[in-house]
Amino acid sequence: MASILSVESNTCTRCGSCAAACPMAFIRIGAKGPRTVPAAQEACMLCGHCVAACPAGALSHSRLAEHFAPLDEAWRGDVHGVEQMIKGRRSIRKYQQRQVDRSVLTAVLEAARYAPTAMNTQPVKWLVVYEAAEVRKLAAATIDWMRAVVAEGKLVAGKYDPSPLVMAWDGGVDLILRACPHVIIAYGRQDNPMAAGACIAALTTAELAAIPHGLGTCWAGFLHMAAMLHPPAREAIGLDDGCVMHGALMIGYPAEQYRRVPPRSPLSLTWR
Repeated sequence: MASILSVESNTCTRCGSCAAACPMAFIRIGAKGPRTVPAAQEACMLCGHCVAACPAGALSHSRLAEHFAPLDEAWRGDVHGVEQMIKGRRSIRKYQQRQVDRSVLTAVLEAARYAPTAMNTQPVKWLVVYEAAEVRKLAAATIDWMRAVVAEGKLVAGKYDPSPLVMAWDGGVDLILRACPHVIIAYGRQDNPMAAGACIAALTTAELAAIPHGLGTCWAGFLHMAAMLHPPAREAIGLDDGCVMHGALMIGYPAEQYRRVPPRSPLSLTWR
């Protein structure tokens, strides 16, 4: 059975980097270079590690037609710069009332699609609620759910009284989606147990990818709860049949800039 790898024999040094990088141990190094074992035909998870690891650029994968772009030498960044970006990230709850260009939001999500997924299944789907009127509809649907919670004398998540949020809404203040210009929703197939974790990882990656574009984000937790517990809210979101929302971000240009790092609780760490 043919190998799913193609090798440029004049370039390959038979160093074994591809075999070492394969997470499934499907690659063997022979006199003519690397070849895959028969099981790879069905079980290769298309992670691309083999091609990405080749120092000579001698490999191609028959099922991965997309070009493997080279990484910059300094792709890891420096420790201080990365720490500053992570610590400087804030949950933005006040936004400028201007739209973000669709190309910028697309660039953020293009970066987020490189977030890790279990077995490289890549199950994440995206919905961008772009128009302000549509964002407000989702906030209103969440408020409707909260009104029902208040009427039943219950608490949100068994802990929070939503009545102040409802009163604020009735007074013209949106504390649900914070009058943000856009909402990004990550969702997946309801029957895919790997989708939830993948969506959370992708949304977290999108948070960081948004920062160099001057954007701020905040997790839309109330909207997510409403989507899980209130059928009219799910209908307002309007996902594909058989799909479920696993998280959402408000996104836009921050109305305020932050120049200091607030303290956090001490690191809770156990070594074994």
